[in-house]
Amino acid sequence: MGEVRQLGRRIELISIDPHFHDISIGLYERADPAGGASYLAHTYSRVAGTDGRMADLVGAMVTLGGMEPVAGEPGVVRFPCGTGHRTAVKRIFVEAGKLADVASAEGLVPRVEDKKFELAVSVTNEGGGRYRIVAEGENERKAMRIRAIAGGLRRLAELDEVEGAEDQVAFPCGGDHDVLMALLLPRALNVRAAMREQEDALLRGVLAAPSAQAAF
Repeated sequence: MGEVRQLGRRIELISIDPHFHDISIGLYERADPAGGASYLAHTYSRVAGTDGRMADLVGAMVTLGGMEPVAGEPGVVRFPCGTGHRTAVKRIFVEAGKLADVASAEGLVPRVEDKKFELAVSVTNEGGGRYRIVAEGENERKAMRIRAIAGGLRRLAELDEVEGAEDQVAFPCGGDHDVLMALLLPRALNVRAAMREQEDALLRGVLAAPSAQAAF
């Protein structure tokens, strides 16, 4: 139990890693004395090559979410702004787990084709942690679609509403998160599917203790 307590609070789980022997990987939140948070990706598996797989996963989180590794703490990452952004980091972890290695985690662009509404949707950094959703194309329901996407982004990352600006969302920290927004934007087009996918992943298994992973 001592080892488990030192990990921090588990907030997310990849119950079956399809890219590496179906191991389970947990994401743990660790409180920062200054009031922020860092996150540890950890597995109990002892199969050969696990360290490399974990390094790839953490590297993918850095690339996909704009996070940074914590010096001297393998497997630990945080946001440069110092804020936890717990809901966002859970999504980053899930998306990183879909990739076979860090080389697959190419940088994303904050623009996506919304085929259902025939719109080209993008986000622009307005400064102070605020982002504007822009939709190019002709559709009588464009304004409604922008509001829906803004709502999806707020749900995926616990972003704030911007008073008087339904086409904007804001990070509570006031910092820049361009890389993270590029990751979240495609998921915001169908936020229900994104959330359902995350919930289903949790139901596929549990993070087993070392004694239960003897075969590994």
